[in-house]
Amino acid sequence: MQNQVALAKTIKDVFNTANPTPLPSGDPRYVDCTNVRGDEDAVEQLFRVITWSDQLRTTQLFTGHRGCGKSTELLRLRQRLEDAGYTVVYFEADDVIDVEDIVYSDILVAIARQVYQELQTKKVPLDQELLDEIFAWFAERVLEYENASSASIALEAEMGAGISKLFSPLAQLLAKLTGQLRTSIERKQQIRQRLDPQIAQLIEKINALLRDGILKLRKQGQQGLVIIVDNLDRIPFRLLDDGKRNVHDFLYIDHGEKLAACECHVIYTVPIAMFYTPQSAQLTSIFPDKLILPMIKTHTRTAQTNEFWGPGMEALRAMLGHRIDLESIFTQDALELLCRESGGHPRILMMLVRNAASFATNRFPKPIDANAVERAVNRLVSDYSRAIPEEHFALLAQVHQTKQVKNDDDHRLMLHNLSVL
Repeated sequence: MQNQVALAKTIKDVFNTANPTPLPSGDPRYVDCTNVRGDEDAVEQLFRVITWSDQLRTTQLFTGHRGCGKSTELLRLRQRLEDAGYTVVYFEADDVIDVEDIVYSDILVAIARQVYQELQTKKVPLDQELLDEIFAWFAERVLEYENASSASIALEAEMGAGISKLFSPLAQLLAKLTGQLRTSIERKQQIRQRLDPQIAQLIEKINALLRDGILKLRKQGQQGLVIIVDNLDRIPFRLLDDGKRNVHDFLYIDHGEKLAACECHVIYTVPIAMFYTPQSAQLTSIFPDKLILPMIKTHTRTAQTNEFWGPGMEALRAMLGHRIDLESIFTQDALELLCRESGGHPRILMMLVRNAASFATNRFPKPIDANAVERAVNRLVSDYSRAIPEEHFALLAQVHQTKQVKNDDDHRLMLHNLSVL
């Protein structure tokens, strides 16, 4: 039985409850939008690939517009997999590494750290000789300590003897490594230069850890290990120095096979622009299992809004109704305008509500009226107008008329920046 939440009845409470953060599994504010997202249950699809596979490893890509609800669905998936007997390592990439400047080896190192940390937390009895070997490899080959002993002494000195005893040497080393990849430009480049010629060895070390972990987990009655790497869809779209390739293709196509080499079940979130590229066939050959989380449908292709409180609009209304006392807060026309102008995008809907709350001047009988919503919409329009490059306006007009997105860099950038949904 899900816990009930107190519905917001004041402007301050509305502002706070419309905070557009992912919802944990079982949260009573969650609204199932499967039937208005194209009748494809994202959690069910991802779950089946993992649980139906005869192998202990699969790799899936999961995408959709930023803010459309991917993280909420992945948190639901994590709970469902754990209920089915899997150990799940879920982490948000931007909490561990710098997604503004990222290469494939950064992701692999982050996976090594998060997997080891999770197995430690669950007190999985990993092979100590293997852990010592992995520690020595990272210490000597990547961080260039003279030997494992000197690395241990240096790490203890950095952390302090009392604190260091709380963490294993490998945990300390991986934390230091990911910290340098996240915060130090100079050290980041040095680490990448050392890893590049040894990438096969890095993958083997990670897989040795995965194999031992999965073996021990299965002895404990677990079904296997699943890694979910969230927020990689936040990687900016930009061209590389040669002007011919972009960072997305470089990561997922040029080096996709390395990301697919982990010997367990892995789900990577990816930018939606990856699926609108001439190289999409190459992407599919590397990652045959992929899924797009569609938007909530509020308009037809002829730009007509679905009949008021048709399925898509009703889902958006329900999202607000699970958080806010709608009868007390919104006039009917204000509520309709909010849902329609969101474009079926959950995060934008919440942003509009927060802005409308800040513009609310009508205190009786209902605080948020159409005037407040229109001001919130105008603020959103202004924000987008400043962010959209001048050369994109003509392209946006073509998209509006043709309802087609071309496979070129400009259109992929528009998808990434949410100027096209």
